Amino acid sequence: MVSLNDVHVKIGEVKVGIHGDLLKTTLGSCVGIAFVWKKKDLYALAHCLLPEAYEPTSVLGAKFVSQAIPSLMALLKVKPEDIKDIEVYIAGGANMMSQLSRKNVDHIGTLNLAAAKKYLVLNGFKFSEIDVGGEEGRQMLVDCNSGQVSVSRFQKAR
Repeated sequence: MVSLNDVHVKIGEVKVGIHGDLLKTTLGSCVGIAFVWKKKDLYALAHCLLPEAYEPTSVLGAKFVSQAIPSLMALLKVKPEDIKDIEVYIAGGANMMSQLSRKNVDHIGTLNLAAAKKYLVLNGFKFSEIDVGGEEGRQMLVDCNSGQVSVSRFQKAR
């Protein structure tokens, strides 16, 4: 088995991986967005904390979903004609405080997922959801050797 270089993507970060890397992040209500560009052997993962910035920003990062999509595109140098070649995956968006939630009020995980879908569609990306919502935390992995994206759930605390 080939040993991979673990690259941890922390809250609000976006990181690019190359062959030999394993991009990984731990999600609760946050949303992970993975770009897999097999044709160029490039991969990226964003860990988004909040749905939308109050004001648009050109700073690279992923504190906000609205910031993460342009950041992923900039870091990978994605042009409009490249979008069709990039596989996009989203995960996370859990309701980690279900016992405190008010009825009929969207929690931050739901808002993060809605923002991820909105900004991906606005930029012309098709995407796959891998294990979204619910009440459990997850770990999202991007294997930069195989291009595989996987998500595993943590046991819910009782």
